[in-house]
Amino acid sequence: MGTLHVGGILMGHLASVVGEITFPGRSPWPWFVIVWADGTKEPAFEDYGPAWYTVRELDAGHLDHHGPSVLLEERRGVFGGVSQRWGPGPPVVFDFAWLPRDEAASMWQVLGLRDADF
Repeated sequence: MGTLHVGGILMGHLASVVGEITFPGRSPWPWFVIVWADGTKEPAFEDYGPAWYTVRELDAGHLDHHGPSVLLEERRGVFGGVSQRWGPGPPVVFDFAWLPRDEAASMWQVLGLRDADF
């Protein structure tokens, strides 16, 4: 569990769990969920080797991701029907910092995270 800041302002938290990939060989399989400051949660996303892009970014103290999801409208067909779906917000580079273990455990509860979120 860590914090996501932009310009010193807390934007949200990044929670993670680590599973295991078993094919083609055993390897850690981290999953992440962003919980925004307003309590909304983004869909989970994963990272895996050998590149470990997300893990390397976090180790460097940042996360290059997107802001809160936005509602998108699309016109369909000749008769102009409109459909809506959620899509990623604008690209953002967050400053990232891991929380101490006890604070992370407490924040997990405060944010209402469950295994099903991953």
